[in-house]
Amino acid sequence: MVFADESGASSDPPVRRTWGRRGRTPLIALSRRRRRRINASGWLCVAPDGSHTRLVFTTSRTGYRHYDFPELIDRVHERLGAPLVLVWDNHPSHRTAWLRHRLAQRTWLSVVHLPRYAPELNPVETMWSQVKTRIANRAFRSVEEVERALRSALFSVQRRPDVLSGFIRSVGLDPCPLESTT
Repeated sequence: MVFADESGASSDPPVRRTWGRRGRTPLIALSRRRRRRINASGWLCVAPDGSHTRLVFTTSRTGYRHYDFPELIDRVHERLGAPLVLVWDNHPSHRTAWLRHRLAQRTWLSVVHLPRYAPELNPVETMWSQVKTRIANRAFRSVEEVERALRSALFSVQRRPDVLSGFIRSVGLDPCPLESTT
């Protein structure tokens, strides 16, 4: 099973928390140039028996369009070497006729769309929240610096199977279920 979602980070990331002297509002420097953005796609993969969880991700300086998804899904399939059940949100780019037609040709793929406005059902949303917290409250000088920070945060999450399993549990699923007796 593969949970997927896209997100991104800009050169002016959101401010999460600040410290300052009482009575003085703290100021955080933001770039005066045009905000630039790094987009990322995250693919949280869970083995059918729940024995292990993996994170596959890509970053891009351009946005993801429906034309990009078949190649991304093929890459995930190649890395896992197994049939996929893809679970993702109802974003318009995930529901185009062109994409549905391309994905229907992949016999190893089943697609499940989450209900509209239900980020609490997608564990990748929890992951993005944690990753963005790690890069918050920073003023980046370049888009390259944003990309390095985002990739570093994703790599640190990727190396922690216990954290990845926690993302799965955050939506009420158990990544290590008991064996079926049927």
